[in-house]
Amino acid sequence: MLVHTNISSKSLPIYTDMIYNSFLDWYARIDVYDLIIFLNHPYFNYYRLGKDMFQTSTVIILLATLSAFSRGIISVIDRYQIGIKKNSVIEVNFFNNLFTLFFVILLAKKFYFLPYLLDWRVLMYSLLVQLVAVGYSVLFRKMTILESIMSAKMADLFIPLAVYLSTGTFNLKTYILAIITTLLVLFWFRDGKSNKGDFVRGIFIIVPLLVIQAYLSPILVGNYKNSLEQIISFTLATLVLRFIICMFPLFTRRRIKGNFNLNGNSLVLYSVRSILTVLAQFTFTIVTSSPLAAVGWIFLNMSSLYGLIASSLIIKEKNTGREVLLIFIITFIMILEKFI
Repeated sequence: MLVHTNISSKSLPIYTDMIYNSFLDWYARIDVYDLIIFLNHPYFNYYRLGKDMFQTSTVIILLATLSAFSRGIISVIDRYQIGIKKNSVIEVNFFNNLFTLFFVILLAKKFYFLPYLLDWRVLMYSLLVQLVAVGYSVLFRKMTILESIMSAKMADLFIPLAVYLSTGTFNLKTYILAIITTLLVLFWFRDGKSNKGDFVRGIFIIVPLLVIQAYLSPILVGNYKNSLEQIISFTLATLVLRFIICMFPLFTRRRIKGNFNLNGNSLVLYSVRSILTVLAQFTFTIVTSSPLAAVGWIFLNMSSLYGLIASSLIIKEKNTGREVLLIFIITFIMILEKFI
């Protein structure tokens, strides 16, 4: 079970006010535009967040790893809320996006993203991201983190081809390794004790969504990746549109299903998840819109390793040594590809 904070319910408002006031003081003094100018200073060319930097494999790998780590922790939080606490998929996704929206409002002072909300490409991109999020939520309802990972891994057979069709970039070595790691999963599927019916259903739910997302992401984000400011504005607009999209299912429901309870523990979880969501979305947008997206996708899928470790440590999901070894082997092969 997730670790609870030691702060009592009576003292929580005091600590919340202290943190909030400190944040407001920092937020009033910081100037994001000055930070961007600083990073673009000639003395910091190596670290400059410019267009060329986003097209280097090292930066793409680092950003993809950061995104994967964030999404790995997010998957554990969702698994806990939906699979263990049995909360509704629709309500959990709604509050996830609602809490994320608070951070968007804070950043709205620094970045003007309203025109992005009217762009159909941003809307389509937001819809894809939200559909993938809901797809994973459906998997977490009945499947463990490991089983969800294995179902999603099947997408690696098709993602390099999808990226090639949209960007013209194809790496044969990367694709061969994707085939090898997918075959490892199939051997696990054949000999494993997991529910094969859930495994197959998971493939049909999440793989098409991941492949479509891999194909369309470079096309939809293409005009908004030329500067850090554009990418941030695009990401903020995406988060706003995801919140709007997730509200529609609420209007079609006559009653709330599931054991939904917005208590102190849930507030902490949603707050942490919202921070990770902003971080994951920002880095994910950069990686998936890059010409090196095929390489980036391999490292994006390393979220499985982080999710597996976190699920064992935090929510105590039991995985056999054979299953853990399989994830480590797959991760090792993907990393080794960069040195072959």
